[in-house]
Amino acid sequence: MVSRENNRWNYRVLLSQGILLDLSQTLSSPRLVLPFLYLALGAPVFFAGMLIPIVQIARMIGQVVSAPFVSTARYSKWYMALGILTTTASLALIGLTGGSTPDDIKIIIFLTVATIVGLGQGLSRLAFQNMLGYIVQKPARRTLLFAQTGLSGLLAIGVAWSIQTAYSDKVTPHVQDATAADTVATTDTAAKAAGHATSLDGHLILLWIGIGVGLLSGLISMMIRESPSVARQKELPDKETSNKLFSELFKGISAVRQVAWFRRFVIARILFLSVELAIPFYVIYFAEQHKDTSNALSIFVIATSLGLAVGGLLWSRYSRWPLSNIMSFAAGIASVAAIFAIGIEYWGHTRYIQLCAVVFFFVSIADQGISSARKIYIANVAAADERAYYIAISDTLVGAIAILIAFLLGILAQFHDEAWPIIVLGSLNVITAFFALRLRNMTSQTQAVPEH
Repeated sequence: MVSRENNRWNYRVLLSQGILLDLSQTLSSPRLVLPFLYLALGAPVFFAGMLIPIVQIARMIGQVVSAPFVSTARYSKWYMALGILTTTASLALIGLTGGSTPDDIKIIIFLTVATIVGLGQGLSRLAFQNMLGYIVQKPARRTLLFAQTGLSGLLAIGVAWSIQTAYSDKVTPHVQDATAADTVATTDTAAKAAGHATSLDGHLILLWIGIGVGLLSGLISMMIRESPSVARQKELPDKETSNKLFSELFKGISAVRQVAWFRRFVIARILFLSVELAIPFYVIYFAEQHKDTSNALSIFVIATSLGLAVGGLLWSRYSRWPLSNIMSFAAGIASVAAIFAIGIEYWGHTRYIQLCAVVFFFVSIADQGISSARKIYIANVAAADERAYYIAISDTLVGAIAILIAFLLGILAQFHDEAWPIIVLGSLNVITAFFALRLRNMTSQTQAVPEH
């Protein structure tokens, strides 16, 4: 039996480790930070929108492959630490290479890092969920997770605000120095080069802070007091079950066709990609205007963090709504954000970075509503003995389609205009808002917010 002292110790360790990990993942987000850095380093637009689908697919593969090892492990903390340290160490590759590599190499670096981040997150999250069930008492779990999310959000805002303050005025001296050049052309070139270098430093410092905080989180996770007598012991049949689940993923198309509620849910999840894939394409949309703005990335991080905080309060307030209404409302918010983004482009106001930040704020609220509601939906509707199968099938199918959609939107952004993906996503947001209502009869009219 775990002693009360160990319970308190583990709670404190997981709280501090979780706050640092969430902060690290915010400052190195594959949705926002990595696409922005990718474009700020001058890489082609084409692959920027594919980073988050690659992370999601790699995360799922990491969980499926590592499940037999984690479920039979005497100590889960080492797997969690391995996943965290591998993820954060891979991000250093971006910071170390900077803008000195050719574009082709930059593409390879970012796609490789996205894959490693997904695999590492899959391992660490699975190990954490496995361990949470036996080292933290049930009444304390909800408090632990909500405290991690809330405090890390506040810290992310504070860090981004500090970076913004430190770098917002650094471009001006360089510009003044450049005015001593012999010609106007040389002056402009020097000013732009100096401004770009300074702004890139301001963007990369967020990533480096995220890397440092993530490494610290991984080291702290090793301090968990985990007893082999308490750890969940699984036998070989669990490995066989995991392998069977992995092989049965290929039967997903048949399952979608035969089960009416699941077919409708998968169609809805595909439409939900218009919200879940939106942030990277808003980054593409606004990056051309603001990638050389010294505090642009920190402002977008602040806006996104505020959106998540406000979204948590909003969706908790309306948690007893039918889930179909929550998903429809969230898609409606995303469509309004798309209209607003197109509007500020039409009126020539994208140079005002605060208006761009408003878009990220509302898209973050919408994304959180969609993501939370769909997870609750399948947990409530699917039978307990089939739930893992349906989750794995939907994640795999939708993940593959997400890669295809991101690929097509990347073509639009690269070869036509950065506004086209926003127009497409905004139009799909409207369709999604109406289609989500078709899920209403599949779930009860009153749902509570589940424990994560």
